[in-house]
Amino acid sequence: MIMDIGLEKKERKLVADTMLRVLADTFVLSLKVRGFHWNVTGGFFKPLHELFQEIYEDLDESGDDMAERIRALGFFCPGSYVEFIAVSAIKEERGSFESLDMVRRLVLDLELLIRRIEEVKSVAMSVNDDASADLMIQRLASLTKFAWILRSHLE
Repeated sequence: MIMDIGLEKKERKLVADTMLRVLADTFVLSLKVRGFHWNVTGGFFKPLHELFQEIYEDLDESGDDMAERIRALGFFCPGSYVEFIAVSAIKEERGSFESLDMVRRLVLDLELLIRRIEEVKSVAMSVNDDASADLMIQRLASLTKFAWILRSHLE
């Protein structure tokens, strides 16, 4: 059956491909934040432990929303970290870090993810895909807030 949602297949593919990169970034970042949540220590343990959990739960939920949007556009989503790592701009972390170094790394990653989401939003708007653009706008609101909260720990 031919899909007719007001977007040409090439437009849907362009949005889906750019969103897939953000989906990959989201899942790689979620795993990184979860690792920081498990391993944070020091005087900021409790507030950072709780904040990291809030962030990875937000990332997990939004990842599901993006995957479902990609499917609604008519394309399949990968479901492995190997596939995600291949297209993610966010890199895995190994080893242990001081709590404020965790915060610095997450601020940089969140800001990278925000820039990549802006790209998807622009692509979606350029082809009049309001649903995808709206999803990205929602992500921007959430992630810019988390970046601000984390950045405030460094001031």
